[in-house]
Amino acid sequence: MAVHYPNLFQPGSIGKLTLKNRLVMAPMGTPSLTGWRGTFSDRLMDYYERRAQGGVGLIITGVCLINSKVEPWESDGEPSLVTFDAPWKVRNFIQLTERVHDHGAKIFAQLTGGFGRVLPKRILNKPGVEPIAPSVMPTFWRPEIMTREMRLDEIQELVESCGRAALVAQMSGFDGIELHGHEGYLLDQFMTPLWNQRTDQYGGSYENRMRFALECIANIKKAVGDDFPICYRIGIEHKLPGGRERAEGIRIAQDLETAGVSVLHVDAGSYDNWHWPHPPLYQPPGCMVDMAATVRPFVALPVMTVGRLGYPALADRIVKEGTADFVAIGRPLLADPDFADKARHGRAQDIVPCIGCHECMHRMHMNQSISCAVNPECGDEVRLKLTKAECSKKVMVIGGGVAGMEAARVCALRGHQVSLYEKSGQLGGVLNIAGASEFKKDLSDLLACKLRQLEGLAGLSVVTNAEVSEATIKAEKPEVIFLATGSRPISRAPIAGMEGTPVIMPDDIYQGELPDALKVVVIGGGAVGCEAAWHMALEGKGVTIVEMLPQVAGDLFMANRGMLLQELERYSVRILTSTMVTSLAPGRVQVSNQQGDTTLETEAIVLAIGRRSENALAQVARETAEDVYVIGDSLAPRKIKDAIWEAYKFGRVV
Repeated sequence: MAVHYPNLFQPGSIGKLTLKNRLVMAPMGTPSLTGWRGTFSDRLMDYYERRAQGGVGLIITGVCLINSKVEPWESDGEPSLVTFDAPWKVRNFIQLTERVHDHGAKIFAQLTGGFGRVLPKRILNKPGVEPIAPSVMPTFWRPEIMTREMRLDEIQELVESCGRAALVAQMSGFDGIELHGHEGYLLDQFMTPLWNQRTDQYGGSYENRMRFALECIANIKKAVGDDFPICYRIGIEHKLPGGRERAEGIRIAQDLETAGVSVLHVDAGSYDNWHWPHPPLYQPPGCMVDMAATVRPFVALPVMTVGRLGYPALADRIVKEGTADFVAIGRPLLADPDFADKARHGRAQDIVPCIGCHECMHRMHMNQSISCAVNPECGDEVRLKLTKAECSKKVMVIGGGVAGMEAARVCALRGHQVSLYEKSGQLGGVLNIAGASEFKKDLSDLLACKLRQLEGLAGLSVVTNAEVSEATIKAEKPEVIFLATGSRPISRAPIAGMEGTPVIMPDDIYQGELPDALKVVVIGGGAVGCEAAWHMALEGKGVTIVEMLPQVAGDLFMANRGMLLQELERYSVRILTSTMVTSLAPGRVQVSNQQGDTTLETEAIVLAIGRRSENALAQVARETAEDVYVIGDSLAPRKIKDAIWEAYKFGRVV
């Protein structure tokens, strides 16, 4: 069979190690799946093996500790992350490496020297925790807590721990390690004067700031030899005032090569601008490929690139043009572990796309296991795997949005007889609208994917232009009903003058129904209102957002919110927070805040104050069917993740 994307699926070398292709699973944190005493839990092994089964050439684990005692990572004596600190753990670790190798993939352990100023909030919140860093500085998550400057003996212990951890990795069958030196973590903090104000041999000059990292590399090579590959993850620039710039990033890359590193894994940014190292859907595909292009002419080492590269044609072109030697993808492999095999066999159109929502990161911040908005199986591959139903049932799905489509898909795959009813002429619901803006193209890709998933499914019939009534339900006589009738925008609010003032819904904007207005006021500063404001600002309109809460876009994950706010500022969108709308009139919005009352002159008013569930058929459904599931926005207007997860999890037990 011909291999598609031949550049991406050609073998590649890292030192003396050969990979079957150029696709790498980028490291992503998995703290809540840590096993006993800092080992890999069964669920975590299932998670990595599933990605190996899907065809990637190399897996880089989520961040693992080299030592859980110098930095306060132990809770009741238990490390909070997988920790490469003892030879007895080899018997656990080797189970993972063997399972990955069974599928022809290689695996590196990502090892960190520590977190320093970016120590997670869940650790900082524990009583008595004393965070450490190169210098005294505020911690990122809780600026009222200051770090303590690390002692020389602590630095030396971490250097020695690097060698011991690498030896444990080698003994466990790992094919190499990655040193976690980017994004403003501890190694990066030592390298950067913005965070390193030491006056001893580990601070001040460039050579002193590099000392910690170079000593770690030297100790690793002493422990495991020259043939055990070291990948170094580095941000070529921080894109931050006072942070690293490209010239120094190139110099560091050259010094890492001299030190004996085998491959460079390059990106940009830090915690302080998370939309770079963790790019949301607003970032363009390949947003950090220029970092690889910057470095590659100056080193002889192979270079990995990363950053919204879940598009096989783009990944293939990067390798073909020599911009990078390897393409690392992270969240696309959460969304679809078969990304590589589907691309290689000419089924790229069947890849379930990552939608850049960062639900995966949000879950980790809530102390939940890693997973994915569009793939509920992720992180729980064995328990949530779909199986055939013991007996086939007659299932009626009312509503053809994302929740209804997923419920129909899951139930049909399990062997049920499914009828999917949609009152409009097309499936997809709000995805037809939400994906209309160029910066949310991944949502239109998701819709196309969900439509393809329904094609040819045995036992599934789809009826469009069919508004379901009580008579329809009773005539159908289903055993199971999924009510997925969605929601509609709230078009009225208790504001003086509302009845006589025309307003526009955010949905209308994406369908091109905004009048030729140059001045627009958006009432409501959640994600929907802010995205609508940005969409209009991109079209040259002057936009003001009015929000009653102290901040806007508070319903977005930090990386997404940070970039959206930056874009709103770049396009001069005016934002009024802690501001109430007191009255409306054609052409005028009266607002009030601590500065007093103000009249905003406007040519159009957009009302973005939320949505209201549509579930009028719930009662008759319960009177007709044995089992009724109200899912997605029909239950409560929320995220795509909630719609897909409810449909999937209820569908798998019907």
